[in-house]
Amino acid sequence: MSEAYKTIHHGRFSLKDVETITQAKMLEETPTLSWESSDANRATRQAALAVGEDATISSFLVARARIVEKMIVAKNPSVKPIALNFTPPTWINALLIAFAFFLGLLTDQFASESSRINLLSLPFFGILLWNILVYVALFISTVRHQTFRDFLGMRSALTILEKTLTTKHIRLTKSLTSVLQPFVSHFVARAFHLAAFAFVLGMIASVLLRGIGTAYTVGWESTWFANNPNVVYQIIALTYGVFTNFLGPMPNILDVANMRFDRLAVNSVDISAGLWLMRMIFMLALFVAIPRLLLALKHSLQISKLQKDFPLDLSDRYYADILKTWRSEAMTLDLLISEHSDNPQNIESIYRFAEELGFNLSEVKTHHWNPETDEESLTLQAQGQSQQVWVLMNATTTPEHEVQGEALTRVKEKMKKTPVVVMVDMSSYLARFGDYADRIESRKQLWKNFCEGVGLPVVFYHSAVRPDQQTCDELKLAIGQVH
Repeated sequence: MSEAYKTIHHGRFSLKDVETITQAKMLEETPTLSWESSDANRATRQAALAVGEDATISSFLVARARIVEKMIVAKNPSVKPIALNFTPPTWINALLIAFAFFLGLLTDQFASESSRINLLSLPFFGILLWNILVYVALFISTVRHQTFRDFLGMRSALTILEKTLTTKHIRLTKSLTSVLQPFVSHFVARAFHLAAFAFVLGMIASVLLRGIGTAYTVGWESTWFANNPNVVYQIIALTYGVFTNFLGPMPNILDVANMRFDRLAVNSVDISAGLWLMRMIFMLALFVAIPRLLLALKHSLQISKLQKDFPLDLSDRYYADILKTWRSEAMTLDLLISEHSDNPQNIESIYRFAEELGFNLSEVKTHHWNPETDEESLTLQAQGQSQQVWVLMNATTTPEHEVQGEALTRVKEKMKKTPVVVMVDMSSYLARFGDYADRIESRKQLWKNFCEGVGLPVVFYHSAVRPDQQTCDELKLAIGQVH
């Protein structure tokens, strides 16, 4: 069982596996069903036997979920398990994209009066500005490592709707929110990117279709800039000229001043909008269509990856209890107790640590050991990969490579691939020198250097207090370092 000793907060599963496991979880947590803790433990044992000792967490949980479903249905014949499908319905996103395309078709009607194209058209500038702001916000959220981005609450609203439509039940939506969130959020993001693309496509299609039977003319009009053609020239040059020079020369400031619609009317001159429409289409494609398609492709790839490699949160109490029961049947722990660490309080503290890490306390064995003798404990034997050895030492002892170092080296050689971790109790040393922080750090550094020389990880603990999370995490990390 390669993962037997690691507390893993996230497991990797296929989407189908997550649906199967979550379905079993919901059945077990239904209070009206006939299902006892003894039934859950029996399902765990049967799954452990079915997958074997070398099974991964994912294969074990999937096997257990299938066993649980069969057992619950057998005990509750009237129960019909809900077949979960976490993939949101496609019609809701298709409806959003179709609506955006239709809205894009209508936008051209507001952007141009009759057959006139206003180069200062608010819809055109507004679309460019909005998309640029979206890209900036996406960049900022990426730098801040935010996994979910929202604009004006639109994504949140669609996410809630898609979750509800996916589960088809509000109660299920609430209980499955944490599971669905990383998956559905990509569907929502992709839908909005495709909607933005469809909106621009609708605008372009409207212009192209109307251009077949309509002679568009171009110019500009503005309340604020009517007497400031220089400002209008700068706006037009910046918006249309920077990226579209290859389409043709831009007008100079005098030409721009004469393109004001009232002047064109007085001079009875019409300027064809063909070239300007090409510039608009190119800008919309460059700043909206292409980036949005690339972003939609990115989310499509992430969706595909999640379907094959879904992050199921295993820190939930439900999974923690199952994995603890599963691991405890295969894990054994040997405590190698030196004479300075041999006291009831210390042994009880270590047993609490073992319990926190999921050991079955009946599988914890103690061995008395004197590192000053020439022989290691005769009762300590290597039993395979499902074993750990914790060597209990006292911080008041000054470690010597010629004594403790040689003894630990012999233990390490005897245990071969079995993980060996040095546990140093700081309680007695703190009681004596608790007011001298520098002495405490110096003593810890002494033990760190000593254990590093022996090639073993070291963990400091306090036998007079309950196991704290930080020490447990350090112990798990030390065990991982041994592997």
